[in-house]
Amino acid sequence: MRDELYDAADEFFTLMTRLRRMGVGASPPEMTQISPALMALVEQVAAVPDSSIVDLARRLERAVPTVSVEVRHLVDAGLVARRPHPQDGRAVQVFLTSEGRALYERVQRARRDTLARLLSGLTSEERATLLRLLGKAMQALEREDELQEEGSTKT
Repeated sequence: MRDELYDAADEFFTLMTRLRRMGVGASPPEMTQISPALMALVEQVAAVPDSSIVDLARRLERAVPTVSVEVRHLVDAGLVARRPHPQDGRAVQVFLTSEGRALYERVQRARRDTLARLLSGLTSEERATLLRLLGKAMQALEREDELQEEGSTKT
């Protein structure tokens, strides 16, 4: 059983590597003109508008000074803006500008188009099965991560 599981993991890894090489999930470089790290920050700001730099750093698992510098780059590029936090005078909130929102939406459309091309080789039933099984696998991994987090906070 263990060998079969590891064989499946190896095959899945190979498929994920092929997907990455094809650019699935990546931001098309000609579209962004910013690094993947900065695009990930744009995506986090889009997901949770008005986040603080500390919140963004936590979600991206980066150091606060690193995110602060990255935000400055995005401000200079006109993609995000900062405003004082209403409750904490020392903190700032970060939000997308109209240019940042347009970039985010272009990248999301390009990713969706790429994934649609990937899924077009499957029947409707096969797509439903693939998505259901990936969702089930992700839930198992997320549950395991939650249990590990609970265990590490109790010690």
